[in-house]
Amino acid sequence: MASSALATFGGRTARAPHGCRRTPRRARTWYNERMLRARLTLALGLVLVAAGVIGFAMADRGLRIESARVGPVPLQLFRPVDDAHGAARPVVVVAHGYAGSGRLMRPFADTLARRGYLVALPDLAGHGANPERLTEQALDRELAAVVRFVRALPDADPARVALVGHSMGAAAVVRVGAADQTIAATVAISIGDDASAAVRPGPRHLLGIYGAFEPAGIGVSERATGADRVVAVPLVEHIGVLFADRTHHETARWLDRVLNHSPERSVIAAKGRLIPGGLTLLGGLLTVVGTLLLRRTATARAPLDRDRLGLRLGAVLVAPVLGELAGVALTYALPNTVTGYLTGYLAGCGSALAVAALLIRRPPRPARPALTSVGGAALLAVVTLAVVVLPVHVGLTDVVPHGPDWWVIAVLALAVGALLAGAHALLPTPWDSGAVLALCLPMPVASLIGAAPGFLALISPLIMVLIVLHLAVYAAAGRPWWQTIPAGALTVAWPVAVVLPVLGR
Repeated sequence: MASSALATFGGRTARAPHGCRRTPRRARTWYNERMLRARLTLALGLVLVAAGVIGFAMADRGLRIESARVGPVPLQLFRPVDDAHGAARPVVVVAHGYAGSGRLMRPFADTLARRGYLVALPDLAGHGANPERLTEQALDRELAAVVRFVRALPDADPARVALVGHSMGAAAVVRVGAADQTIAATVAISIGDDASAAVRPGPRHLLGIYGAFEPAGIGVSERATGADRVVAVPLVEHIGVLFADRTHHETARWLDRVLNHSPERSVIAAKGRLIPGGLTLLGGLLTVVGTLLLRRTATARAPLDRDRLGLRLGAVLVAPVLGELAGVALTYALPNTVTGYLTGYLAGCGSALAVAALLIRRPPRPARPALTSVGGAALLAVVTLAVVVLPVHVGLTDVVPHGPDWWVIAVLALAVGALLAGAHALLPTPWDSGAVLALCLPMPVASLIGAAPGFLALISPLIMVLIVLHLAVYAAAGRPWWQTIPAGALTVAWPVAVVLPVLGR
């Protein structure tokens, strides 16, 4: 049977891959094996989603959760369910870092509240559901207001108040703890090497924690603060340190000792929501991929035009230069410098690839299934976005848009779409995917040498993970490349644009 031959089984048509000769029996075997893999992928995805949902349901067990607001600051309060003894509880206010939210610091509430603490998780200026623009003054003002609020709660012990902060939040708790010497203890996690670390006199009973794989300038300055203890957590980086058991052990034991607190339960719940979130995310993606594989017919891959390979690779090498120029030009054009640079860099790279594709003649692509409607692209985008955003929002951080600058999502999505479209236009699959990933690599390098915002070095791995998720769905979709671009653009742009704060001018 020639490569264009079709085998029909049960009303379905399976096309043998390009260049393969199949007898009807071999075609049936190939079809059955493909369907079996698709069904197993779908079944595994559903099982993982179910496990993740069960994990989320169990994550709140033993906790009483309330919402409150202090001026523009939304916060959640966590207490143990068993509150029968009526004694005043020690209080811990946990401050998130740049591009984080109170939801990102939820593991500390899961650990400390179950140990008998009253824990407050605020969304500080420009983050989460807080509409205020981010400035250092706004951070300190809001954090001090939250401390006053929780101190006045009926079940709070005003003499036993502690602060815990990460990154930007670590600098804030050092400043606020130094200004208010009635705060009994402070834990600074991954504080940066800035002026906040040299505040004198520093906060009382300061514990410094940082990850062994933190970037340069993180973790050194704890010693400069006059910290009573400094701990390096092995095998973790700037975000992973929040979910390390060692971080939670050190924090809990430090607060227990300084605040003279005997924990009701010796609980460490560092990964109580991270694991269900990961299971739900992976399960959702496998479910989408399995469903697409069930509906997909095999198509031929376009051969790589080796005669023009040097020109194509040259275009991929030149694209980051043009992207860097565009990124620098747009750094301050959007409400956040990181989204401004990202928009310029990705759009510049995509435009360079698209122009190169127009100048270099491509061999004809093999036929792909026809697009029946624009609704197919929209549906794939919505489903893929939901599969990524919902687990991240429930299990990790706040990615629900708030405030007046939600339109940044659309701008960044257009830039991501330009990069994907340029790569697909220049190179056939799977070379296009390799080009997209290769063009992401210069971003952290540019940030480390000062040619891009420094925070980009920390979120570049997240951007690459999101792009890999899109490429996995694209590989399974078996549809025209342009039909998958809306899904990829939103999958990358939505989480990145929403978590980055709006900076004060």
